[in-house]
Amino acid sequence: MINTSLIITVFNRSHLIRKALLSLQNQSVKPDELILSDDGSTEDIVAAISDIVQSFDFPVKFVQQENKGFRLAKCRNNGVRNSNGNLLIFLDQDLIHTKNVIDTFIKSYKKSIFISGVPIWLSKEKSALITDDKIINNNFLELISDSERRYIDKHYRKNKFYYYMHKLNLVNKPPLRGGCCAIDKEDFVAINGYDEKYIGWGSEDDDMGHRLYSFGRAGVNPFRKEYTLHLYHEKASIKNVRLKEQANYRYHSSKREKILSGEFRTEYGFDNPFDEDTVSVVKLN
Repeated sequence: MINTSLIITVFNRSHLIRKALLSLQNQSVKPDELILSDDGSTEDIVAAISDIVQSFDFPVKFVQQENKGFRLAKCRNNGVRNSNGNLLIFLDQDLIHTKNVIDTFIKSYKKSIFISGVPIWLSKEKSALITDDKIINNNFLELISDSERRYIDKHYRKNKFYYYMHKLNLVNKPPLRGGCCAIDKEDFVAINGYDEKYIGWGSEDDDMGHRLYSFGRAGVNPFRKEYTLHLYHEKASIKNVRLKEQANYRYHSSKREKILSGEFRTEYGFDNPFDEDTVSVVKLN
């Protein structure tokens, strides 16, 4: 039996989180639980979403770590540490979805794979047209252009080709996109989750994907007629973001050969946190 834990990582921008949760209300199949894993927001996220959360007929937890800078890898691990499902679905807070996205994750699930989708990135002007009413009434499909639909179809076909290339032991592999993916919990635990030494933006998803492949899993993209839309927002102001990105890239590059040779389990991850700090857990409904 498949039990789903939906983990949405959040940090401020509560107006986007509200839209993501309104979109979740319209899913044809709901998760068995929702975990909002927070990276130390300065906004009162709980107050901002309480009215929506109270309407959900599945449990919702708010897990919050201290604000010590951008720590997405640790944030995702926190969500898993407080999860009960055997299928982990990870989504970003700035995404809305057509109604069968969660159902597609579930129907595509099997033990030998991980699942990853490709969002449509909306412009500032188009994002402004995605009102709460459009999300509630599920009538934002009209805003998806033919070129955007072709973009998704192109990635679907390319990822399918890459999947079979990988099965034939050839080079290309569909990547893991951590903002819209699903991983078997046993696999996640076996490779020790996300590497928490990734601090600041970049490379944690590449690392996770490569370790899943090293563990013997393969990536699939089943999303051809269902869409995930990335709502526009200004880029976060992260101090020394370029330096952090470069440091993470160098760290990942230093691990590549070991991962390719079968060292799929990271040292600092799910069962061995890199930073020992306070993590609070609150049930919201």
